[in-house]
Amino acid sequence: MEYGKTTGPTVLGLSLRDRLLIIVGAPVLGALLGAVLPPVAGWLADRPWAPMQGPFELIASFDGPWVAVALAAAGLLLGLGFAALALASCLKVTLVDGEIRLDKDGMSRRIARPDVDVVFVDGKQLVILDPASRELLREQHESSPAALARGFQEHGYRWAGQSDPYAELYRRWVPDTPDLPPAVNAVLKARETALKKKQGDDVAELREEVQKLGFVVRDREDKQYWRPLVRAS
Repeated sequence: MEYGKTTGPTVLGLSLRDRLLIIVGAPVLGALLGAVLPPVAGWLADRPWAPMQGPFELIASFDGPWVAVALAAAGLLLGLGFAALALASCLKVTLVDGEIRLDKDGMSRRIARPDVDVVFVDGKQLVILDPASRELLREQHESSPAALARGFQEHGYRWAGQSDPYAELYRRWVPDTPDLPPAVNAVLKARETALKKKQGDDVAELREEVQKLGFVVRDREDKQYWRPLVRAS
């Protein structure tokens, strides 16, 4: 079945400029910091008010041009490691007419085209909903809204821009909300605790538990807002 206007894949994620900035900038910055560390350490070692006197004195005690070279090389390697981690932590979306492939943190998943109802941007997050309005994806994304719109529309996906089609259904959650089943209130209470403790994995897992119970939850700062699915599973 032909869904879109194009047959080739479209890759959405960091722009080429941003990728080059990370790949080149992080190692160069690391190397520069390593190279200037010996004289800076020597200067700080002579300042009684400076913290970490021990490490600064140790670095300043080394002598010879090899010290700056070695530290620059170490900074270069650290910069390369940081660049690799930064690129891996950014969501990459590969679009074809038949599915969406998502890659992040070394993990991949696929969403089949028939499972997708609508796609939109909520702040800095890309959101994909299924026909029951369940969230198949809610992740921060680095592409511009214009690039996302162009990519999804070219492949025939319904794009809602920066407008959540079900925004009016959301209500703020408070403990023991009478309109929610006790099981949902219990999960949202546990999720509130996880949000306060910044336990990202638990927050995501409990979001899925809420959806299994027939509701969707989204966050605004440290507050939770809920709505029912528009169609039961």
